Amino acid sequence: MSRIVGFPPITHTEDQVLILGSMPSVESLKQDMYYANKTNRFWPMLGKIFELPYQTRDDKLNLVKSANIAIWDVCYSCQRETSADAKIRDIIPNDIAKLLKENPSIQIVICNGKTSYDALRKYFPEIQAVSLPSTSAANAKYRLNDLIHLYQPYIKGENR
Repeated sequence: MSRIVGFPPITHTEDQVLILGSMPSVESLKQDMYYANKTNRFWPMLGKIFELPYQTRDDKLNLVKSANIAIWDVCYSCQRETSADAKIRDIIPNDIAKLLKENPSIQIVICNGKTSYDALRKYFPEIQAVSLPSTSAANAKYRLNDLIHLYQPYIKGENR
């Protein structure tokens, strides 16, 4: 099992929301972009919530900037055989507490899936967060419209 390292955070000066994943997928690491697997519903979900394009890398970066959303992962580094969260071992966490201190405009932390939430609880029990279903296609229980319905109130500030 090889050790992998994730990405730096995507942040902006006025972010109000921090969305935390666990660790980028194999495809995301290959493409050097968060949620790059074409079957992941993360970008289509945000695109539909904000009615903004999400097809290109620039579209995606502009989308989260205009929506005041920061993106990062709980894991800085870990060992993992495949993209599956269940295969994550030996986590070295990112300093989420420091990121929140440096970005005081962030009002809510949303964990994209149970693995990110459980890791956040383990390494940063003092940080309050909302656990929402993973946008990964492996989480077939939820359709895109279900994810939009669940994420939108938190992302748009209706549940803060």
